Amino acid sequence: MKVCIVNNIYPPFARGGAEQVVVRTVDGLLESGHEVVLITSTPEPDAIERRGSLAVYRLRPPNLFFYTEAHRYTWLSRLVWHALDIFNLAVAWRVRAIVRVERPDVVHTHNLMGLSFLIPAVIRRLGIRHVHTVHDVQLVEPSAIILKQEEHSRRYTGLPIRLYSALMRALIGSPTVVISPSQFLLDFYRARRFFLVSHCVVLRNPVTFDLDSAPLGQAADGTFRFVYVGQIERHKGVHILCQAFKELRKDRADTELHIVGDGSYLEAVRSRADGIAGIEFHGRVDKERLPEIFRRMDMAVVPSLCYENSPTVIFESFAFGVPVLASNIEGIAELIVEGENGLTFAAGEAGALAAKMRWCAEHRGEVRAMSAKTKESLAGLSQREYIERLTELYRG
Repeated sequence: MKVCIVNNIYPPFARGGAEQVVVRTVDGLLESGHEVVLITSTPEPDAIERRGSLAVYRLRPPNLFFYTEAHRYTWLSRLVWHALDIFNLAVAWRVRAIVRVERPDVVHTHNLMGLSFLIPAVIRRLGIRHVHTVHDVQLVEPSAIILKQEEHSRRYTGLPIRLYSALMRALIGSPTVVISPSQFLLDFYRARRFFLVSHCVVLRNPVTFDLDSAPLGQAADGTFRFVYVGQIERHKGVHILCQAFKELRKDRADTELHIVGDGSYLEAVRSRADGIAGIEFHGRVDKERLPEIFRRMDMAVVPSLCYENSPTVIFESFAFGVPVLASNIEGIAELIVEGENGLTFAAGEAGALAAKMRWCAEHRGEVRAMSAKTKESLAGLSQREYIERLTELYRG
């Protein structure tokens, strides 16, 4: 089978979990003997790379700036960028030309922001089977961020958002198959009348590490270690985590907090953490180094303030035998079985988080019991099983 995959960014340009899913999909399809055509964006001149059964088309979209640079610009510049991005006819025509030449059996789209939202119309007109994976709320909220504590505010329910949603609903249409990694996200879009005639399925993202080779965590030296892995952005709640840890350290000097990642909010978080003993910043870490870090950890923390779909870090933590303490936000709550593979707390409440962190430090036996069960949560999520189910959906 020949599969065309479309995603806004691809290594060496990477941003989050969606890109890791695309990488695993490409690798898994190639290992299964399929041909893959990947269409993605680049801030550099257009390029074509061919490696065996893989062809990578890197397109430079004509726009004000590259997708990952948006945070550097004013709201007015971003508004103009979004308008150009939605109706980027130049990219849509280039995708059309590539697909006509490559003649894939199916086109699998992921995140289209940064390329063009006219691409689904191109696929429809070419009459090719279209599979689309939703990774976040981007088709309703352009920033892909809806803060849980403000979900009913005018910011997310007013006329501008309703008009944007209607436009996205028309442009994305109803692909043949729509995949959602969580029931929450699928219900979110169905409630807003997206994908009315699509075949919609929940298919969890594949685990990004080999389950058989992932070492179990927890160092036995008397120190209880918490770890945050991910983007350092305000909506990820890392500042709430630092506040909670500061409270914890008042009477639990035998605890540490490790923060892994970078982002536009990193310096603000460093400032908040200044003077708090026991916090260590690791910066951005290559995936190859994550096993070394997780091996020493007792509990991963996911303190998100916004809607989350199916955070990759939760599955990574489970793969390494590290239970998860997470905000009780819909997509996350689906993955946590309270007291079995982790714990939850009220999103945005530092006091509630500090209390759960204290419980963890005081109940290490219970935490170790959770650790022993985390891999049970990954049944059916290997790359091989994911690709088998995916190719079934491709064939119809």
